[in-house]
Amino acid sequence: MEEWQNAETITTWIVIAVVFLLLLLGFIVLLVKTIFKKIVKTKLAEAKAKLEHQQSLLDTTIKTQEKERKRIAADLHDDLIGKLTVIKLQQEVSNTPNTESIQLINESIKTARRISHDLSPPLLEFTLLPDLIKDILDPWKTKFNIISFFDIRKEDDSYSSEFKIQFIRILQEVIINIDKHAKASEISVHFRQSNKSTIFIIKDNGIGFNDDNQKKGLGLKNIETRVLHLKGNYRMQSQINNGTSSIFLFKHQ
Repeated sequence: MEEWQNAETITTWIVIAVVFLLLLLGFIVLLVKTIFKKIVKTKLAEAKAKLEHQQSLLDTTIKTQEKERKRIAADLHDDLIGKLTVIKLQQEVSNTPNTESIQLINESIKTARRISHDLSPPLLEFTLLPDLIKDILDPWKTKFNIISFFDIRKEDDSYSSEFKIQFIRILQEVIINIDKHAKASEISVHFRQSNKSTIFIIKDNGIGFNDDNQKKGLGLKNIETRVLHLKGNYRMQSQINNGTSSIFLFKHQ
């Protein structure tokens, strides 16, 4: 019998062939795995770059909006209110002052001041967030029964001015949506502030809507945009004839 026909030789060659195939298979698997990791890494990098670009555009848009709000607020306060005040004084010192005109001018000045305040709250950096919330809610008490609860578990108010102004914009947008669509008579507000997070819940007793069929209007998109800008979480829940609740969560670093 030839040596290559020997059983031991055949077995040895079979083992060598199997080992070679296993090594080859392992190399192919490793190569595929490496290529796949590179593809995934590239896709993740592209997704991250796209997300960062979108976040940058978002931040720029919001900052531009706030800059324009401040400009309009300054124009209202320094220009319009100033001119209305001059007209009022002229009426008051005239030989035949018109009481009705003076009253209308006073109301116009109050309205202009309120709009200016809403556009750019004064002394924002020195005002506590709960106090800013109360300032926003107070004018609405003439239209809604507002129930508010403040659970403060944080010793200091370390919110940045940027956080405060965006939080106020969110609150204003939610209340405006309630006023426009909810047909509500009561609004309840729960604000919880701790070292780890800020939780804000606002509910109404309005007509509600079907979550599945709800289309996002400009108001809801503005809310989501600002929540995203603050890196928070937002959830809205509603039922027909059972009101709507909006829940906001902002974690502190």
